[in-house]
Amino acid sequence: MTDSSSEDRRLLVSMSIGQTAYAAWARQARRERFFNIARLLEASAAVKQVRAEHALHRLGEVSRTIANIDRALAGLEPEAVATGPVTGTSPFQRELLERAVRALAAGRDLTYTELGDLFVCSTCGHLMEGDPPPFCPECGTVREGFLSFRIVDGMGTLGPSTIVRRLEQGMRTVQDLVRGLTEEQLSTPVNGLPAFKDLIGHLIDMDIVFRERAWMILETNQPKLSTAHPPTLQHAMKYRTVPIDDLLEQYISSRQQTLNLLRGLTQAAWQRIGFHEIFGPVPLLHQGNWVVSHEQGHLIELAQMRHNLLHKGNQAVMVVYEAFNL
Repeated sequence: MTDSSSEDRRLLVSMSIGQTAYAAWARQARRERFFNIARLLEASAAVKQVRAEHALHRLGEVSRTIANIDRALAGLEPEAVATGPVTGTSPFQRELLERAVRALAAGRDLTYTELGDLFVCSTCGHLMEGDPPPFCPECGTVREGFLSFRIVDGMGTLGPSTIVRRLEQGMRTVQDLVRGLTEEQLSTPVNGLPAFKDLIGHLIDMDIVFRERAWMILETNQPKLSTAHPPTLQHAMKYRTVPIDDLLEQYISSRQQTLNLLRGLTQAAWQRIGFHEIFGPVPLLHQGNWVVSHEQGHLIELAQMRHNLLHKGNQAVMVVYEAFNL
């Protein structure tokens, strides 16, 4: 094995492990609602992935698809070597991460003034912040070849029709998930976790917050959006005593109002801007992705809770609860 191939194998392993670490750390940051810090960690994961893939190519481990499939079936993985540091960063990446440390020390996310749009060159993995240059200063790849981690995409990249469809699906899914469960099952916390009704009530609270923000964005010119933390699950404990039929009626009524506000909006309306202290000028589309992403996590948790209630199990719900940090 030559020195160059030995170094590429070391890079392949270390960059691959580093990519996994940064990706997992990014998901955790999202669970803790540090969305800009998550964006930084996702960009850092992309840097590692690009460099790992290029090491794999240099080693000749990527061939025609039929050959790659044959290798996969045979279990012929690249030879592993000692990795050395796996999350080592450039001086610029360290500077960005140190910004995150200072923000977390103050108990908050990075703001849009502290972390701009991020771009990663898909050829060499060079990380850039702010307005992207016309080409990568390291390898010359044109701007169109950059991976982007923009502030406005930090909550997701779903389009208007998908957002509306997901909100409609959520309404039907909640109704399906409560079917066949008793009032006692729906009102009783499992292993200290929220009760089923807590989560449904929480979805009502969040739907109201989103609708109020959407209305402000649509009806006023660049309104200042409240940065107060949305209602918590603890706040939703009051819903445990509400009969499930009444609770479902509240949820469906709120969601119908939200959908009535969103249906038929033009592309220009979805791009109307609200000003958020953390994320800066953000379009309605940004907030739509936010509420869909939030609800999706709770729907998965509700589905797991239903399964465990009906099958007398509780281990999986702990896994889901920890995964979403709810």
